[in-house]
Amino acid sequence: MATSRTREGAEMNTGEEIQQQAQQPLRQLSFIGNIRQFLHDVSLEMKKVSWPSRTEVVNTTIIVIIAVFFFAFYLFATDIVFSYVIQGLEWAAVKVFG
Repeated sequence: MATSRTREGAEMNTGEEIQQQAQQPLRQLSFIGNIRQFLHDVSLEMKKVSWPSRTEVVNTTIIVIIAVFFFAFYLFATDIVFSYVIQGLEWAAVKVFG
């Protein structure tokens, strides 16, 4: 059986292997067996995770806090400007139509 490899080096199933696996009956696991299998799969996946370093977390947190304050100030300023514009339009409408 010939197998190909991805960039990460994991083996991929060929067409023959997929057909053989499809022909095999699926095992019925008990409830506890399903939970154990799930937890085993989770632990395998967690080992593959690339966790950020402390400095990366601190730097991105600082960037997020700065962005939140910037957009809060921007939305506050635009709200004030639009409220003055609407008040001016109301004043002009009262003068013209009132």
